[in-house]
Amino acid sequence: DGYMQVEALDLVKAGQIVYIEDVKGLSWPFGVSNILNHELVVCQALGRKSTPLNTNALNTVTIVLPEENGAHLIKAAIDESDETKSRLVLNPTGEIDFVQRRQYFRLSKPSAIAHYQLIEKEVIDAEILPVEALVWDLSGCGIGMVIRSAKTIYTGGKMKLIIALAEERAIEVVGEIVRVMPRSIIRNEYLVGVNFKKIRESDRDKIIKYITQEQLSLRKPKKKA
Repeated sequence: DGYMQVEALDLVKAGQIVYIEDVKGLSWPFGVSNILNHELVVCQALGRKSTPLNTNALNTVTIVLPEENGAHLIKAAIDESDETKSRLVLNPTGEIDFVQRRQYFRLSKPSAIAHYQLIEKEVIDAEILPVEALVWDLSGCGIGMVIRSAKTIYTGGKMKLIIALAEERAIEVVGEIVRVMPRSIIRNEYLVGVNFKKIRESDRDKIIKYITQEQLSLRKPKKKA
């Protein structure tokens, strides 16, 4: 364990920007302000006065360290935190993993706009225009949306998606519905999770680039009025 901890803290350096991911898979940018006794990582949230981290019974989070081809994921216990969790002192547990770039980046409540069409029996009804959905989260592998549909939405169904990113042409994707949660029965609203099944790799890279820019923009100080 000691060797693994040293290895983890050889990866994390003061002055780096990392992402702290909670048990629900949500992440926020933090700046590493100090390494204490080659044992503890001191982090400060960037661009936020408070960070609503969701932790488990062991009070652990994941330090996500972006690299050129992916990201190192380092499990860490919260040793100290303030009430807002904008400052954390983390103790890496020695559990380190590495994921490919497309598997890592995810953004909650992005400014992206998505339209969808349900695909039934491998056919899109040309008479039904694409419907706009509220994008809940976005990654290089899939999208979460709040949609309204008079038809019951089932897992295993397919969708054609048109996703508009800032300063980019719209991206067309075919996805499979992997999660459905009723949000409002009265308004026929569903929270739907969709995995991308047909997507150009160049478009996936555009999504990842967009997410990275959105995440990093959180750390920019707001201009005073």
